[in-house]
Amino acid sequence: MPSTMRHRAGRDDDGAVRDVLDLQGYVPYFLTAISNAWSRSSSRLYLDRFGVGVTEWRVISQLAIEPAIAAQRICEVIGLDKGAVSRSVAALVAAGHVAESPDARDARRQVLELTQSGYALHDRLIALATAREQLMLAGFSEEERAQLTGYLRRLHARLPELKEFRPG
Repeated sequence: MPSTMRHRAGRDDDGAVRDVLDLQGYVPYFLTAISNAWSRSSSRLYLDRFGVGVTEWRVISQLAIEPAIAAQRICEVIGLDKGAVSRSVAALVAAGHVAESPDARDARRQVLELTQSGYALHDRLIALATAREQLMLAGFSEEERAQLTGYLRRLHARLPELKEFRPG
């Protein structure tokens, strides 16, 4: 399915026929719309229920997956900018959910770990996050879920190329 269509458009009434996006076939539109809606609704729900937003949840989940890492590693894995991660870490440390300690290999860096409180929060959040995932995937067969995940992994693997893309 092409992601553009020919369309007579323009305010200048020049009658030109232009290529315009066909949002029903433009993959970045769907990825952005789904991601934005998911993040906004997640953040609202998590703030109401647990006092943390979606960015804090992402930090917490990465620290549960990979304990004792630097904030830079979180940025690399989940693709958030340093400022957002830094603010989230500071809030989580202040709330007692994350502990900082000097990195044994590099004293200039801090290593982050979930505290008992952080793990308890993680366990409550993950139950809600996976329930929301199941809601979104309701109606998909196991095979379709595997296919979708495979397609998303393939798109994710292309991100480094996209960052370097400079049209000729």
